[in-house]
Amino acid sequence: MAGAQERVSLTGCGGQRPCGRQLSNLARRKMRGLLGASRGQSMIKTASAAIITDPPPRPRARRQAPTVRRQDLLAVTVSCLARLGPRGTTGREICRQAGVSHGLLRHYFNNPENLLFETYEELCDHFIARFEAVLDDETLAPWDALDRFFAVLYSEEWANTDLLGAWMAFWSMVRTNADFAAKSEEHNARLRELLALAISRLPTTGHTVKTEDAVVIISAVMDGLWLDYCLSPTRTSRERALELCCLTARRLIPPA
Repeated sequence: MAGAQERVSLTGCGGQRPCGRQLSNLARRKMRGLLGASRGQSMIKTASAAIITDPPPRPRARRQAPTVRRQDLLAVTVSCLARLGPRGTTGREICRQAGVSHGLLRHYFNNPENLLFETYEELCDHFIARFEAVLDDETLAPWDALDRFFAVLYSEEWANTDLLGAWMAFWSMVRTNADFAAKSEEHNARLRELLALAISRLPTTGHTVKTEDAVVIISAVMDGLWLDYCLSPTRTSRERALELCCLTARRLIPPA
């Protein structure tokens, strides 16, 4: 009897299978329950989203100006030359060190295959431009201008181990590459012209060596002390190298 009653209560309709109306009602109740649960979950998710806000967007990196990007690539090239020499300083290595694509290298240089020569040209031209700027400064007295001329050479910008390594690589190519050799001759000729101009403006007692001889001697002293400092800053300090250049000029050309 208990089993029969249980079956009746479960099946309904006097122990028969549920009728269509009952099935429809059961389906509606079940659907309402599911919809209610989904609405509740949706409300919880919405509330959670309102509480947990998204992080602020990352600011976009500013694109560098072309001249700045080119200077960065030149600096990387100089660094590679100092560490790896001309053979190891390839376009691929420069791109890897700079974190740029080879296409970007092509964008900033006329001929990436000739990147080392373009770097040499850029350094020579920038070096000369610094000397020209000193001599164009009309506020400087002649001796002050010459002293500033020497100071440019021994500044941190031009007297450092990386630049020494790069120049040594360039010097090796001057002996084997006609373009490098021609640029080297042009650079040194212009440097001596500027030095001769600076010397010609100096007030002197008249008892001096010829200007062309003074240029050769002072150039040799400048180069030798620059090389000595770059090889061993503890052996010859930057200040001492500058002092000796100034002293040499005054011994050759006594001030009036």
